[in-house]
Amino acid sequence: MTTLTTARLSLRKPLKTDADALVQALNNLNVSRWTGRIPYPYGAADAEAFFAHARGCARDELVLLILREGELIGGIGVEKGELGYWLAEPHWGKGYGREAARAVVDHAFMEGSRQMITACYFSGNAASQRILESLGFAETGRGMCFSRARQSEVAIIRLVLTRTGWQDAKERRR
Repeated sequence: MTTLTTARLSLRKPLKTDADALVQALNNLNVSRWTGRIPYPYGAADAEAFFAHARGCARDELVLLILREGELIGGIGVEKGELGYWLAEPHWGKGYGREAARAVVDHAFMEGSRQMITACYFSGNAASQRILESLGFAETGRGMCFSRARQSEVAIIRLVLTRTGWQDAKERRR
């Protein structure tokens, strides 16, 4: 069971006991509108589907919840080589997204033979743009993605972080 710890956060696998907190955090259009996979409204059945999905992930994939002092504040993972994350609205603007993303990206590169990680963000999501660029992700193109919360296609910016780019970004942080 993968558990990651940062200065302020712990990242761990989802547990059934997280269901109520998950629903409370994700039943918020301000959160789900910036994601492709999370529906709105978000209810107990959606949490159950998420738990089933997390249980079925491959060994080299990460699906983790972000906790601050025991409180669920977000989710993050690397699935099929793509980084994705969300934070509950009360926890925006405090650096938790960057801290969690850095831990997951470092783990993904250090623990395996992964040569790159992809990511994308919805056009207009400046917070996600800052997080990804701070980690060394570089834009590779633009496109469209279906947002379950918005029930429409949304413009996205695609990015990639190579192993070399990750190493360079780590050096710059020292």
